[in-house]
Amino acid sequence: MKIGPAAFIRPILLTLFTSLVILARPAYAVRPFVTDDARVVGNHQAQVETSVRYSQDEFTNLTLGAIGPTANSELTVGFSNGFPLEKESNRSYSITGPLVQFKYLFREAKPNSYPGLAMAAGAAPPWGKGEFRPEQWNGFVYAAMTESLFDNERVLIHGNIGISTSSEVTVGTWGIGTQVRLVGGLHAVMEIFCNDPYSGKTGGAYQAGFRHIISDAVQVDLTAGSGIFGSEQMPAFVGMGFRFVTEKLW
Repeated sequence: MKIGPAAFIRPILLTLFTSLVILARPAYAVRPFVTDDARVVGNHQAQVETSVRYSQDEFTNLTLGAIGPTANSELTVGFSNGFPLEKESNRSYSITGPLVQFKYLFREAKPNSYPGLAMAAGAAPPWGKGEFRPEQWNGFVYAAMTESLFDNERVLIHGNIGISTSSEVTVGTWGIGTQVRLVGGLHAVMEIFCNDPYSGKTGGAYQAGFRHIISDAVQVDLTAGSGIFGSEQMPAFVGMGFRFVTEKLW
């Protein structure tokens, strides 16, 4: 593979990762992105995602491990932990989980062709300790679509639509996001979403930032956003995520 001068540009927001070779790699819509993509980890491969989000109300970490039993399926298990930061809270450590999700890929996204399509369903029990512990079982199901435009995944568009029981009543959940390759492995990302099925938070919000695809195995994200509609709008937040993918395990 030819590597031009642009492949050695060091992103300002990711100076921690210096002197790394930047390549244009397949990119995944992982946390802190809420809008999921129509992709799975890969046949007999595994991945670990971990992300943090900070706002005036809370500091949270979400860690997810996924494995691909087949080329078209993905099983994910994870947990959430952190600290509430509101003045009226006791600001003690909180943890909840496990969140379990199954995802099936019906059609892979092809460049400049029909979008990819996947379905995901998951649930989380009312287990854990602290203020993050949910009061009831939470469940969700949604369809994920991904459109790939131009060469080398220069522009990706992701869309989700489904339902979530993360509150006392069933609500709709949706999201639309885009990723645009700027140079080498550096991408700009932006999304608008409503009723995050993982966190159980209701209302709509946006976030935007950068995604850096360091290699086939490593990806980092840095975003910022805020609530924009709903009765309980999310406060302004910043987030960072890290993804690592293994080779085939068997």
